[in-house]
Amino acid sequence: MGRKMASVKDLTRPTSILYNIMRWIRDAGLLFVTATRTESHMEKAHHKIQFAFQPKKAIHAMLWFLYRNNQSMDKFQLVKLFFLADKKHLVEYGRPIAGGKYLVMAHGPVCSELLDMLNTIELVNAPPLPFSKRGAYDIIAAEPPDTQFLSESDLNVLDEVYHQYGHIDKWKLRNIVHELASCKKNEPVEGEKRHPLPYEDFFEDYPNSQAQRMLRIILDEQEAWADFI
Repeated sequence: MGRKMASVKDLTRPTSILYNIMRWIRDAGLLFVTATRTESHMEKAHHKIQFAFQPKKAIHAMLWFLYRNNQSMDKFQLVKLFFLADKKHLVEYGRPIAGGKYLVMAHGPVCSELLDMLNTIELVNAPPLPFSKRGAYDIIAAEPPDTQFLSESDLNVLDEVYHQYGHIDKWKLRNIVHELASCKKNEPVEGEKRHPLPYEDFFEDYPNSQAQRMLRIILDEQEAWADFI
């Protein structure tokens, strides 16, 4: 799967142009900005970067991991690989693979919507999913992934993450992600079962200049888009 990775410079140029156009529209007074927001200003101040969960992409990214792993994987390991892939894609390409809201729980980070989805497998009256379960935790793919739902960069990152972490025992993988700066910063405090993991903090694990430049670009773009809400 030797795909050519695009550079941060190539990937962020369109974002910068879009950001400048949107700024110009706003500053020119051509846009009426309503004071109503779907969430509090306090929440936005602490979690400026947000991405809606894309269930189709999440499903086919999970199927991709499962098929690389003889069509089955422990749920614990699957959600950790998914987190690592989402984080890597955000830092390198300016967006996660599937988005959603991330939490740090007792055993590490997880996408809340993804975990909810996996917890409904084989439940009565739950939406049908292309997965089945073996025992309490093994997730089995019921069909191959449809890569039309995944971009070339999505597939690139899934492949790299699986190559780097797919062979690691789930408990060693837990320890690896627990030591990440993003997770240590957002560990649940006493009395909490989970703690929000902002996308901004994903960049704590990549203290290089390119990653920090990407963070600034994403923040600028999302700030500009917020004016259109």
